[in-house]
Amino acid sequence: MLLAFPTIVSAQHTGKVFVDANHNGRWDKGETLMKGISVSDGLNVVLTDEKGCFCLPGHEKERFIFITTPSGYKTENAYYHRIEEGQTTYDFGLLRYDAVKSDGSHKFIHISDTEIGEEQGQDEWTEGMREYAANEKVAFIIHTGDICYVGGLNNHIKVMNSSNMPETQVFYSVGNHDLVAGKYGEELFEKIYGPTFYSFEVGNVHYIVTPMPGGDHAPSYRLDDVFTWMANDLKHVGKDKAVYVFNHTIPGECRCPDFKYTLKNKETVDLLAHNLKAWLYGHWHVNHMYTHPDNGVGVICSSTPVYGGIDHASSAFRVMNIDGKGDFTSDFHYSYMDKHMVIASIQNHQAAITPEGTIPLVVNAYSTASPVTKVRYSCTFDGKTLLTGKPMKQQSDFAWTAEMTLPQIAEGHYVTVITEAHYANGEIGKKTASFLYDKQNTSRIVAGGDWTNLLGNPEHIGIVKDTLRAPRLAWTKNVGSNIYMSAPVVSEGFVYVASIDDNETGKASLTKMEATTGNIVWKCSLKSSVRNSIAVESDLIFAQDVQGIVYAVKKSDGSIAWQKDLKIGVTPALNDGLIAKDGIVYAGTGYQLTAFKATTGEIIWQNKDWGRGEGCVATLALSQDNVIIGSRHWGGLFGNDAKTGEMLWGDWDSDLRFRAATPAVWGDVMYVTSANSLLMVENKTGRILMRKKLGEGVEVASTPLVTDDAIIFGTSTNGVVALDKETLEEKWRFKTREAMILSTPYQGNHPATVEASPVICGDQVYIGASDGTLYAINAKTGRLQWRHHMGAPIFATVAVSGNGLFAVDFGGNVYGFVGNLKQ
Repeated sequence: MLLAFPTIVSAQHTGKVFVDANHNGRWDKGETLMKGISVSDGLNVVLTDEKGCFCLPGHEKERFIFITTPSGYKTENAYYHRIEEGQTTYDFGLLRYDAVKSDGSHKFIHISDTEIGEEQGQDEWTEGMREYAANEKVAFIIHTGDICYVGGLNNHIKVMNSSNMPETQVFYSVGNHDLVAGKYGEELFEKIYGPTFYSFEVGNVHYIVTPMPGGDHAPSYRLDDVFTWMANDLKHVGKDKAVYVFNHTIPGECRCPDFKYTLKNKETVDLLAHNLKAWLYGHWHVNHMYTHPDNGVGVICSSTPVYGGIDHASSAFRVMNIDGKGDFTSDFHYSYMDKHMVIASIQNHQAAITPEGTIPLVVNAYSTASPVTKVRYSCTFDGKTLLTGKPMKQQSDFAWTAEMTLPQIAEGHYVTVITEAHYANGEIGKKTASFLYDKQNTSRIVAGGDWTNLLGNPEHIGIVKDTLRAPRLAWTKNVGSNIYMSAPVVSEGFVYVASIDDNETGKASLTKMEATTGNIVWKCSLKSSVRNSIAVESDLIFAQDVQGIVYAVKKSDGSIAWQKDLKIGVTPALNDGLIAKDGIVYAGTGYQLTAFKATTGEIIWQNKDWGRGEGCVATLALSQDNVIIGSRHWGGLFGNDAKTGEMLWGDWDSDLRFRAATPAVWGDVMYVTSANSLLMVENKTGRILMRKKLGEGVEVASTPLVTDDAIIFGTSTNGVVALDKETLEEKWRFKTREAMILSTPYQGNHPATVEASPVICGDQVYIGASDGTLYAINAKTGRLQWRHHMGAPIFATVAVSGNGLFAVDFGGNVYGFVGNLKQ
């Protein structure tokens, strides 16, 4: 790996560090000289003396002189100087910088893997981040690599730097795709962004930036170079300070899973002994947080704010909140949203009315630039004010709820609800909606058969023979945290939903609700997020979380009957969905794909033949001829014998590599979408029987719906498409609106994305979209029949039972709709 460095004869380097009060870039008499500031040549680290001066001995591999920027300051141009031949003096001017509270607490933004190629087209996500950083006094932004390739390296600095993010400062680390052709892999990175390893301080925290160990082209540094410098750097860090490390990859890949590194000179760099709090990284294109149980260190991966992650993580930037002791909490801020607000519980001039006569009010409100601090509502009718300035309760990062009670005089009238969202930056947004207050119109949901898996069954067929027309909202409840791709299931008149908590604050749960009223019966707290399908079997509800824990929860009381740790490791998270049938639950993926006895958790078999890949969001499928179909992102499709676990086949065809969609199994074949193709695959052999190249991407989780005459599925860019079943030519297309939050990998430019799977009830296709709307579409013509705008993205598929239709949105709201059943 080690290539030749440019020939520089090492020599002493001197200079001073000072407060540049007049911003002229040079020290002037009277300007404060800074004592005790760490200065480095990339190997040696010294402190400035009483007069702010330093002297470094230099070394053979030197290329930069850089400082550890102290808390409360930032640099005018850069925290580094490139060593130039013939120059021996390097001064650093500091500017006072107010982004830290008196106790040392502060915020920073973590992003990664933006992978842009051009400067143009980056305005929206950068502007939202810039405004948020200014509004919230963010101390710094850190980008942990994959900027990406030559084009990205040249252009990214233009869209995000400390000058055009003037209220904060911006730091970069090098990723594997930032190591490009040159004399050595990091040559271009260094030319634009400076050193590949360095440190800075904010509050009571010492932050260390380290480089990716390797990549597309070999770097000149070795890990020993990086950690030798780090050992010297840490010698000047007090034990009272917390330490955070940034890198493009996770520590295990750096061969230091215990946060220790032994140098060539046998010295050990023990980060735990230096009060390591967290290691933040990217590379995997996922949003995932894991806390090591033995030492409490967080390893935190953040995806891209530009588009969806590989695991379809929402386009967002992570905000780390650091307290005075250096401990952290985390939250996400989704890109591309400007003072968005929708009254989700009042649509089509209708509102739900409970048996007690109250009206549930749900508002989804969000803005990238500034958090919503409160939401209030008022009510009027016929020019009369009924309620004014009533507070709503925040349930999740989108949802606010209240129960309205209206006086008798309003009955039979159209009531207008006015909501106000107040943002932290002082802005206020307003939205109104009207409905007919009719206490007599309280149609009730009567649940029918069970809906036990994604799309109703482990084959994922998604067909209901009865037509469900003109749904009306019967009830809505919020579960207290976001819901992602985990579709509701229904059993014996109850609805079950699972939620996520990507910030590990203890909010992830499995919740049981009455299908008729939505009343919550119980809530079972889970260790971590459930991002995908749950299932019902043998009086138990099954779910698996992102850390690889499989839960069997009793339907009766919400207690955990058993749980198993699949030991999947830290990254990638387990994003796949599980299934259950005939007393067996099939969970996990790759080498952790396991069949359990549903009632006891006893292992029947475990896959030994294929491993998992990065962040797949497909759900397992089970054919009638006993084949378990599993998926691996960037890997392919696999068939295992459902009775023995033996791998029957693996299909690595290029059109099957981009695994997101769950197959729909019909008889001895399955229909599956991948990349930009629709395929029919034989269950027993994996042989591709039909391949249809599509005119658009289908890198979404949408399972194909196969009817008598059509194949219907969501796309990543153009809404919903129906192909003629015989000719495979386009039959109709329904274009949804632009996605509120981007979720598909590498897909920008305001796509009309549909991640959810279609369900057909008679002649109506029901499907939710990333634009925050639930649609009913005529199955024959593709014409809109009905819609309900939730105002938060819908990533999960609906469930149907009796005359009830059950849907969830990303804000954690669960909706029970009652429809008119027709045979």
